[in-house]
Amino acid sequence: MQSLKDIIGDLKKKESKKEDSSPKKQKELFDTKKFEKKEFPFSKKAKYMTKEYQAYGMRLAGKLEDSKRASMYIKWAKEKPRGILENAYSFTIDYPNAKDKSRIFMWKVKELEQERKDKDGEE
Repeated sequence: MQSLKDIIGDLKKKESKKEDSSPKKQKELFDTKKFEKKEFPFSKKAKYMTKEYQAYGMRLAGKLEDSKRASMYIKWAKEKPRGILENAYSFTIDYPNAKDKSRIFMWKVKELEQERKDKDGEE
């Protein structure tokens, strides 16, 4: 037969095991900060958009994490063929560890435009 001291000791051990599996420990094991919703600094501009190309340009700026050049992306969405922008964006997302995705995007847009000019010049 167990003494009262042994029973209390067993209960304390069980409580400490329960505390180890608490959500507080889970936060230390798995960092969820990278999954939090990002708020873009130019979200206030969104209420003034009336055209589709403006929304597309802002979406590109957000996905490329380049709020400084948001107006450039809007201008490109208006003037450049959508296919070129889509191809350049799909090329850019293949570089998840890139320091500056906007540079890769702009380089690929330039390259695709040059290819199109060369192709049109041949025909």
